[in-house]
Amino acid sequence: MEALTVSEALARIEPEPLDHVFPGSWINANFDIWIGAEEDNKAWEYLLRARQAYDQAAAAGAASARQLKLAYEELLIAEGSDWCWWYGPEHDSVNKPEFDALFRAHLANVYSALGLQPPDELSRPILRVQAVEFHQTPTGLVRPSIDGEVTSYFEWLGAGQYRVDSRTGAMHGQRFLIRSLHYGSDGSGVFIRLDFENPQDEKVRRAVARFRITSPQSAGPPCDISVPLADPSHQSTVGEQAAFSDILEVRVPISALGHGFGGEVRFQVSLWQDGLPMDALPAQGWLEFSTLEPAEWFG
Repeated sequence: MEALTVSEALARIEPEPLDHVFPGSWINANFDIWIGAEEDNKAWEYLLRARQAYDQAAAAGAASARQLKLAYEELLIAEGSDWCWWYGPEHDSVNKPEFDALFRAHLANVYSALGLQPPDELSRPILRVQAVEFHQTPTGLVRPSIDGEVTSYFEWLGAGQYRVDSRTGAMHGQRFLIRSLHYGSDGSGVFIRLDFENPQDEKVRRAVARFRITSPQSAGPPCDISVPLADPSHQSTVGEQAAFSDILEVRVPISALGHGFGGEVRFQVSLWQDGLPMDALPAQGWLEFSTLEPAEWFG
């Protein structure tokens, strides 16, 4: 009797279409734990986008064989189903934030291995962790000196403020690098200031601050700015100014956002090191405010 390999035996079977796929899960014989919840779906969407980036780079010949191998290894790790075991409401653990951070780090590594910048979405938790926030919107115009120092108490007076209670984050295993964020406008520019828990921390000094700024009035893409803290006076991309010493101060001209005075602005801030996300404000969503013309503050 002829001995056949599995592949040879399968080759002799006439293929037939399948009208359904039976769930092989040993838990309730369905996939409810891994799909359906908002966190689950977001994780799969992020994974899909990373896979698409890999496929596009491979098809275009835009990456070397070594780059593709490294990126594929990271993809295989991220495709393990146990990541989504911890997303959604079915299971809980004090280590869920660590699983979340690891999953996003592997996805970020896919892009980095391909020589691409990881998308900013990977800097924010997929988990819907509730942290105590303080948020005060701007009460007046600001026009600070972009020198990386608190030159005067009054230069940021009237700015909006945003911070997260680091004690609530610590309970979820998160280490914050950014202490607080200040923001505002003088009608012609958007000003953003970052205060760090320890500005001398090596993780901070080697980090890259990324700012994503957009406006409902603009039909164009968001304005993305990267500021390496080791060299904040880097070559400007949209006419921005930046300086870092005790604090990080950034000014972005409103003209770079595609609209003039009085427009609404929304923005996000994230901190990266070696292509991996370190911190982000806000954790979900955007901070929004109006860049009123200076005279209107006193109307």
